[in-house]
Amino acid sequence: MSLAPLAGIGDALAGRRVLVTGAGGFIGGRLVERLVLHHGAEVRALVRNLAGAARLARFPVTVLRGDVGSAPDLATAIQGCTIVFHCAYGTSGSQKHRAWVNREGTRRVLEASRAAKVGRIVHLSTLMVYGETPDGDLDEAAPRRRFGNAYSDSKMEAEQIALTSGLPVAVLQPTAVYGPYGGVWTEAVIRALKAGRQILVNGGDGLGNAVYVDDLVSAMLLAAVKDGAVGEAFLISGEQPVTWRELYGRFEQMLGTESRTVDMTEAEALAFWKSWKRSQPHMVGEALRILKGEQPVRERIERTREGIWLREMASTVLPESVQQRIKTRMRSSARPTPRQDELPIHPLTPELIRFLRARTRVRIDKARRLLGYRPAFDFAAGMDLTEQWARWANLLS
Repeated sequence: MSLAPLAGIGDALAGRRVLVTGAGGFIGGRLVERLVLHHGAEVRALVRNLAGAARLARFPVTVLRGDVGSAPDLATAIQGCTIVFHCAYGTSGSQKHRAWVNREGTRRVLEASRAAKVGRIVHLSTLMVYGETPDGDLDEAAPRRRFGNAYSDSKMEAEQIALTSGLPVAVLQPTAVYGPYGGVWTEAVIRALKAGRQILVNGGDGLGNAVYVDDLVSAMLLAAVKDGAVGEAFLISGEQPVTWRELYGRFEQMLGTESRTVDMTEAEALAFWKSWKRSQPHMVGEALRILKGEQPVRERIERTREGIWLREMASTVLPESVQQRIKTRMRSSARPTPRQDELPIHPLTPELIRFLRARTRVRIDKARRLLGYRPAFDFAAGMDLTEQWARWANLLS
């Protein structure tokens, strides 16, 4: 799953000290591999949890435990670096805390970069900063809009902070990133299809603008060295979009299962969500009983799908210490339990329904022009590599 050294970069990164925040994650981890294997950079990897950096242990990198919310941690990590790749984002705690990490963590990375006189910062944003995308072509001239969830809205704020900082920043806005070690668009899809059935809104004819992880990493490497990248934002996607039916169908093929999808119109999917939501018990009351130590209640919730809804509720209404206790108890119920006669259908939130119905075609013309970005993996090639990894990781059995 390796690439040749990226054309157009030459030895621009060789011997340079580079900081990667979020280096223990999906994208940051692959970036570190490429920086070391192909470009001879001296990499500092900032991770919140050293266990998450196991993937990097075989490389000659300096792994530093730290948090992007900590100015001292950042000052230590960034010392002597000429390039910073900011991949870290909030992944734990309440939605409010995660949003704070996305927004204020970015601000502190920029402040540390300013103090260290860093020559280039590559900030990883997201397609979701454009909010609900319309049908048709989408490029960087489109207005940023709030989507209505903590992740996308805080990433929009972080992007604005980066682009108005006056620093040599390049912002990348990836679409649905998939590939080895991928979370939302790889492992989570596989787990969902193994545990139940996925709704295809309007038959799955909406467009999924997927990008293989190595193509995104290539764009990040180019943004680190190309002069035209400074002060700009770039949408990064694959060469052509695929339908959601094609995407989920390829994962079904990996699993070798009979159909794990169900067609619904947008109205039917929304009605299903509302019906599912009405069927849930009063979760705040259940949470309060958990806090009182009622073992039978905890055990009952652990055996049901109700835990999914409780966890979402808890992220906004309960203190973080309480959330952690509940999450520990609920982890076993995070995946729906199949019934004897039929696998359950995973409900989609209204936001996801709108996202999956859209026929948005993301344009990468700007990245082509200013970065020299050329996707190396079409959907078939990227998914073949993803399947090889998933089999190696024992995710398909």
